[in-house]
Amino acid sequence: MEQPDFRPLEERLGHTFRDQSLLLQALTHRSYLNEHSDFPYTHNERLEFLGDAVLELIVTEHLYKTYANPEGDLTNWRAALVNAKTLAGISNDLKFEEYLLLSKGEARDKDSKARMYILANGIEAIIGAIYLDGGTPAAEKFIHG
Repeated sequence: MEQPDFRPLEERLGHTFRDQSLLLQALTHRSYLNEHSDFPYTHNERLEFLGDAVLELIVTEHLYKTYANPEGDLTNWRAALVNAKTLAGISNDLKFEEYLLLSKGEARDKDSKARMYILANGIEAIIGAIYLDGGTPAAEKFIHG
């Protein structure tokens, strides 16, 4: 497989990957591996797991430092900010979908609720990859925009 030119995506992300394999893994959906058993990387679910935790921590810290509101308010605000619909919207803004590696069936199934979750999970995987590649400062820069 010839690796696509990720520079336009990296520009939109505001992060140039030292380790391009992290970016490629973040873009790889589990379904892609069903049709490409020789693909050298695994799917993005572990990066998604890490990215979810990084995102929650950075957003939580920002809310905590910025607002003196009680815990219940901060929790509700975080939930409103960190959800599948918001993350899928960010994915669309970044034109992230064109780089995703999906099975043929998943690639055809646009505009579905399942696609929204794939995009949201992909953004979390990207956050995990940025965190591993550039540390907390890089992840904060991406999340804070």
